[in-house]
Amino acid sequence: MPTRHVPNPKADAKKVFKVLKDGGIAIIPMNVGYGIIATDPAALDCIIDAKRRKPHKRHAIIGSYSLHCELHILPPREASIVKLLTVDLDLPIGVVAPYRHDHPMIQRLAPDHLDRTVLDDTLAILVNAGELADEVSRLASIEELLVMGSSANLTGKGAKIVVDDIEAEILKVADIVIDYGKQKFHHPRASSTMIDFRKINVLRCGACYDVIQDSLGRFCGIKLPDDPQDPVNISGGTSVG
Repeated sequence: MPTRHVPNPKADAKKVFKVLKDGGIAIIPMNVGYGIIATDPAALDCIIDAKRRKPHKRHAIIGSYSLHCELHILPPREASIVKLLTVDLDLPIGVVAPYRHDHPMIQRLAPDHLDRTVLDDTLAILVNAGELADEVSRLASIEELLVMGSSANLTGKGAKIVVDDIEAEILKVADIVIDYGKQKFHHPRASSTMIDFRKINVLRCGACYDVIQDSLGRFCGIKLPDDPQDPVNISGGTSVG
């Protein structure tokens, strides 16, 4: 059964991380919808099977701005744009960028685990997923573990902003479900907006896309395409979700 109580991110993160560290699976609230996460390769395989994911889909890393700075490699201009969006404007976004192959957390990943995370020599890190997700990521980083996962839904069925809408097949594989009620960032739709920051290429229009589009145009002189109101990638690339 979902754990439903007044949100306590610090305490709940400890419970979630214990489950993850023991090889389990957690469903947690994130600002852009509920996510299903794990650190153990077998648990991640279980998530893939439960979601009925296609082979081209990749895991996203549930992280933070500090983890992005540790793992990603970007030129100063692109790095400053990530900072603008995630620190100065506090927007949730999936940051896709080249990564440090020699980082200890990357080195700990088994080759097949890494293959399901990396695409075209990039990693996707969800930044600003919420206080609970940030704390789980922080606890994992202390032990040099990466928290990975995706939205808590069957593939193609759309991210869920309340636990009650998560399919039974997904709930069944979770060892812990934290229910914080309706999640706040779901305009124009739930799930994260994803941008490949090598060329500021939009991979997916998700939560807060209109704000991100306005901010990059207003402060950086970068024109992003209009949202086609279609959940499929507008770039034709591969998304995480």
